[in-house]
Amino acid sequence: MPHKKLSDALPNSSANQDPTPWMKPVPAADYLGVSLKTLRNWTSARYVPFAKRGRVVRYHRAQLDAWLSRGACPGRATLANAPRT
Repeated sequence: MPHKKLSDALPNSSANQDPTPWMKPVPAADYLGVSLKTLRNWTSARYVPFAKRGRVVRYHRAQLDAWLSRGACPGRATLANAPRT
C-alpha cells in the first residue's frame, strides 16, 4: 500500500496553501509567462524586481504585479529617455 503525505490528507493544511508571496525562480517565470532563462537574464540585468540574500533569489508577487502594471522598470535607461546634449 503506497504511503500518502499528511498534507494530502488534510484539506486545510498549510502545505496546500501559498503561505508567502515570495516565489522561487521557476514559479516566478511561470507567473510572468516567460522561460526560466529569460527571467534569469532579466534578473542579471536588474530589469525585473527581485530580492537576493547570498545566492538565494526570490521574487515578490506584489512587486512583480506593480512592475507589470508600470510597463517598464524605472531604473532602466533607454535611448529615448537619454538627455540630449
